[in-house]
Amino acid sequence: MREVDMLKDILNYRISSQILYNDYMIKVRNPEIRKMFAELRDDEMRSIVRLQQRIERLESKPKIIAKIFTSKPRY
Repeated sequence: MREVDMLKDILNYRISSQILYNDYMIKVRNPEIRKMFAELRDDEMRSIVRLQQRIERLESKPKIIAKIFTSKPRY
């Protein structure tokens, strides 16, 4: 399994967790518990953003061999 595929799996898990924490936060009446779920949700959101950025960098990063051997010959 490639690194980017593993990161996408982790990303999906983090998104599910973020949704779950948000749902719990909405349903809970205790303000302290609500605050805890809001903090957990926000932590997941920061993690999601970092994962998305990492995935984007990996997918747009040209391979070293592609830098050495271009598809068009230079004359």
